[in-house]
Amino acid sequence: MKKTYWVIILIFFVTFMLPEKAASAQQDSTRRSRPDIDPELLPPYTLPVWVHDPVMIKEKDTYYLYTTGMGISFQTSTDMKNWKKGGCIFTTEQLPAWHKTYIPNQNGHLWAPDIHYHDGKYHLYYSVSAWMDFNSSIGYATNSTLDPSDSTYKWVDEGCVISYKNGGEGVNVIDPNLFIDQDGKAWLLYGSYKAGLRLVELDRNTGKLKDEVNPDLTVLTSSLGEGVYLLYSKGYYYIFASRGRCCSGLESTYQVVMGRSKTIKGPYSTKEGKSWVDNNYTLFMEGDYEQPGKGHNGFITENGITSIVYHAYTRAAEGASLLVIRPVYEDEDGWPTLLNTGDYFTVTEFR
Repeated sequence: MKKTYWVIILIFFVTFMLPEKAASAQQDSTRRSRPDIDPELLPPYTLPVWVHDPVMIKEKDTYYLYTTGMGISFQTSTDMKNWKKGGCIFTTEQLPAWHKTYIPNQNGHLWAPDIHYHDGKYHLYYSVSAWMDFNSSIGYATNSTLDPSDSTYKWVDEGCVISYKNGGEGVNVIDPNLFIDQDGKAWLLYGSYKAGLRLVELDRNTGKLKDEVNPDLTVLTSSLGEGVYLLYSKGYYYIFASRGRCCSGLESTYQVVMGRSKTIKGPYSTKEGKSWVDNNYTLFMEGDYEQPGKGHNGFITENGITSIVYHAYTRAAEGASLLVIRPVYEDEDGWPTLLNTGDYFTVTEFR
């Protein structure tokens, strides 16, 4: 009887506990042991800063970098090279109770933030999920300043914006990106491999869905991509997304793909004119020996230069996910490229 008991326990552990632990370890590369890194050994544009899903914004003379982490991690810099830990958006005590509504085991580890400034305050959208739990949702918080030393500094929880219940059948509602269009309308892009990417209009005044009962969802892809990001340049909307294997250190195959459209709702097309709705894409950036996986990007535009901000699984850091910031150029066809053509990719931002 004792032998049978221990066999049952062993089967339970192997079947349920090991996959969960493996997935948890794979989920956040920032939790892996961090080796000492010689910056001289890192590839160009790569910094010895451990991040995942980075997005950057500037207030006054300080750059703020927000990333996946407990309560959403952030770091600060005055030169985009030397970074200091700044803490988190939500402490354990400040975590909104609604996070556990759809995912009871949500532990405060929040994914893929996106931040923008308009109408006098900062708007931060983020993913509320858990590894292999697709009852995901997108949260929203606002602040009048990003400087923790400012007396007015306070992140206000604005609640849930959209969830798996109204975000599209089968869609994993994560990885938000806010876009303000030239007509002043606000849009939210989101989604992941599970049923693809979506676009929905927001009420600019509330930061929530324009129609919370029956949101009008635009299908951007049926399965392609995650970590979507939208830019506007010279009459085109350019869409970026990550594909491939994420979160696996040197086994990662993450890469960034792109498409463009004359209208915000698309359909977005490749350089060859094939539709993103059918999961076609044009490659923007892929991995190499030194950094097999590169992806989940944001962008920052300053003084006429737009830079892509992303994480890369780096061999010189034993596969850790490091911060990369590099300028984006324009190729002869007007498309963005990382090759130095001498002409920067010109982005128009609307607020």
